[in-house]
Amino acid sequence: MKKLWQFLREHSDKNWHYIIPVLNIILIAISIWLNTTYNGGFCVFVPWAMAEQIICFVNMVTFTWLEQTPLWRLNAFLCGISTGVFFYWVIFSEGWVIFFPVSILFIFLLVWRNVKHPFREQSKPWYFAGIAVCVVFAIVSAILFSSAAKKVKNGEYDTKNPMTERILGMHFRYHTRICIYDGWRPPLHDPAMVMGMWLTGDKDPLAGMTLETRLQLYHEVFPTLPVKNHCACSKESKRYHYFDDYLWKALEFKPMKVKKQASVYKYGVSIEENNERLAAAGLPFSFTGPEFNRIVVNLKDGPDTLTSGSVGSYFDEVALVEFDGQPMYRLRSTYLERDSIIYWTLFVLPNGIQFTTEPFDTHSVNYNYWFASESIHLMDSVEIFYPERDVRDTVKIYRIETP
Repeated sequence: MKKLWQFLREHSDKNWHYIIPVLNIILIAISIWLNTTYNGGFCVFVPWAMAEQIICFVNMVTFTWLEQTPLWRLNAFLCGISTGVFFYWVIFSEGWVIFFPVSILFIFLLVWRNVKHPFREQSKPWYFAGIAVCVVFAIVSAILFSSAAKKVKNGEYDTKNPMTERILGMHFRYHTRICIYDGWRPPLHDPAMVMGMWLTGDKDPLAGMTLETRLQLYHEVFPTLPVKNHCACSKESKRYHYFDDYLWKALEFKPMKVKKQASVYKYGVSIEENNERLAAAGLPFSFTGPEFNRIVVNLKDGPDTLTSGSVGSYFDEVALVEFDGQPMYRLRSTYLERDSIIYWTLFVLPNGIQFTTEPFDTHSVNYNYWFASESIHLMDSVEIFYPERDVRDTVKIYRIETP
């Protein structure tokens, strides 16, 4: 920095307007190239931030020339705004992306030329006016964010406040920090939202809400806006690729709702006790043997006997569920295989059509699942997704016609 300071002092009135533009062009080009290649420079900006960043870059290349023209006032004003923008990037970059040192250098050049060694003293007020605009913008962003956050927490969604859309789109549409572990790094970056979070301290008004629920909520409040961006922020991710994530299927299906449920106990409970428990829940099922792997269901077309499918397995839950307005019975079966608990599920519609899943290991944990199906009557097979595991399972559901 000392050598740079000495160099600038010696060449400030000679080759300044030649050297600095070339230097800045090289730095900007390197940053953009690293971003497109390794994501080391910038995010996918929202439109207003993209326009602002372009203006700042153009200003960094031309300010040594414009300060000598009749546009010197505008030049000084834009230098002030650019200083605020690059200061934001210093904070947001958290010190480990390529644009962090570039931003520090740009701030140094702007302050040095507009405060320490300006081309004309009259430009200083215009420079500080640009900085003041950035400060005011940050305060307004915080006020809008705070107002929207309070209403969102109360279940109110002010669509006229732009921060409402930003809050509902957090973690799948807008990222909130440089860390790539903010989901798979949601693509869009809005500095106004980020500054609003910083200044209010309210990191996430919807903390605890799953991404699937956020997606549904966002689509309900802003049905005309896309939930998926055409361009990803990170070409590679640690877990899933942005474009291939099952999350985007969330609008194609709805979570299954449990209407009635009864647990089945294998040990220390008689057939009569389990059948009473099923009857008390209003479920038309009854067991015929103490193994609890065969159960009779009274369907509209008559009774039918169902088996849990595998040797050593038994039914442990019966429930009436609803998927996309369609009522169906769900029977869960469990058995041990090589010290691992395997879950197997059977779905029965009131008209007698059965849907059965292939066995799969869930590592002793029950999960909620969603069907990716528009019509469960017409699908020969559909996929099941487990939001809690944050993964898409390869389990298939098959339709079997029963007598």
